[in-house]
Amino acid sequence: MAAMADAWLESQEGEKGMKLSVFIAVAVAGMAGTSVAVWSATTPSGSSLQARQAEPGATAIAAQIDEKPLVDKSSFIVGDTLMMEGRLGHAIIPSRRGSESFLFVDINADATKQAVNPAELNLAIVIDKSGSMRGKRLKNAVEGARTALSQLRDGDVVSVITYGQTADVIVSPTVITSASRDVVLTALNKIRARGETCISCGIDLARRMARANRDKVTRIVLLSDGEATVGIQDFAGFTRIAEDCRKNNMAITTIGVDVDYNERIMAALARGSNGRHHFVDRPDQLASIFSKEMESLAKTVAMNAEVTVELEPGVFVDEVFDRPFERQGNRLIVPLGIFAQNDRKTLLVRLRVPQGPEGERPIANVKFRYDDLAEAKDGICEGELIALATSDATETSELDALVSGRLTQSETAKSLEEANFAFGRGDARQARSILRAQKTKTSSRRKAAAKHIPMGRAGDFNSAFGKSSGSLSGADSGFAEAAPAREASVQAKRNQQDAFELAE
Repeated sequence: MAAMADAWLESQEGEKGMKLSVFIAVAVAGMAGTSVAVWSATTPSGSSLQARQAEPGATAIAAQIDEKPLVDKSSFIVGDTLMMEGRLGHAIIPSRRGSESFLFVDINADATKQAVNPAELNLAIVIDKSGSMRGKRLKNAVEGARTALSQLRDGDVVSVITYGQTADVIVSPTVITSASRDVVLTALNKIRARGETCISCGIDLARRMARANRDKVTRIVLLSDGEATVGIQDFAGFTRIAEDCRKNNMAITTIGVDVDYNERIMAALARGSNGRHHFVDRPDQLASIFSKEMESLAKTVAMNAEVTVELEPGVFVDEVFDRPFERQGNRLIVPLGIFAQNDRKTLLVRLRVPQGPEGERPIANVKFRYDDLAEAKDGICEGELIALATSDATETSELDALVSGRLTQSETAKSLEEANFAFGRGDARQARSILRAQKTKTSSRRKAAAKHIPMGRAGDFNSAFGKSSGSLSGADSGFAEAAPAREASVQAKRNQQDAFELAE
């Protein structure tokens, strides 16, 4: 059998990303006629046992093959309208000491599926009418709202709220019909810019307007061009607003106009409520943003999506990246809201795994539930993630290449926000230093991870690292010493939008 293993290894030397794996034992046993279990049909394409990241030390575990065939259970793919992939950061972990690893969940909506009965929309448009919105900004904001209204279908519900010193109802919740559409469009002509900026007033009124139609796909679209000067003004206060909206299935899409708004607060409102965040540096871009938002909402294929992670006893959570969550004992509950065609949302968790016996080590069970509008049924799927524990330190895995890519995206997002903070306090040099340090780290990690890309997943790997590298390069040049003040301010807004998308 040893000779057969040597021959197999010789034939694989030229294949990129392949290193010696403990799972080679499975392939060898298969050649010898041993009955070996392989992955089920839900296993990721191209992630066969031989193609998993390979590590030194196959011999020690190969000796166990006659006792119990080894099966790679460190990843899975399940689902239909929404496909869920789960991966552990390390397929092989040390048994004699505790270790750090990661749990990665990647959910993608089928781009070809359509809702059998498209969900009706419950849209609340919230427009800043403060004094700074006078002129082209308000005119384009109104035109953006008209664009959204023109794309609503009969049966959808819309309300329009403006805010300055206080909030006002321009259009109370109205069911769209051939007759009501023109009435709503005409009502937009009444909006005039004046006063302060009470963002929380606008959101609070929108929430009250939207509550009567929560059985629909509810979305609050918030537009602002400035800092909150009245009402809630602190980051923690807006975070609580986002949390309340999320718990009531009211996602907020935020649109920041020009460079005077608070990008950190606007992004937090979107992130915390499972919405989206956009930046427009020219008011004439608003109609396009509204149009894209409406197109996405109209293609909704799933609602009320929620991931539940059941951790095995002794496995602890050190960090949940980028997403709001609830913790109930050893259970994490992560709401993801709605999915449109081709949407992608991810979850990354840093774990502490205790020492224990050798062999299979269950880590977590991942369950995913959602309202499947394409199949007109409840969507339910789940998968189990199990690592292999070994006493030989030379056999443990390097960080999974796809998990490494997602971790790098999260770290890049954090670096972009830290650079923005440094720039905001007038330290452009420190901002560039933060970005360059992350750029170096990203490059180093990419080189290390490229040695063990799962078969067939080079595109996913390159996309993850490419997004991080591209965002960092753009941010560095935007904060250059010679950059005009406005150009640098625009870069800060772009950094926040990039950070939002990287962490999605």
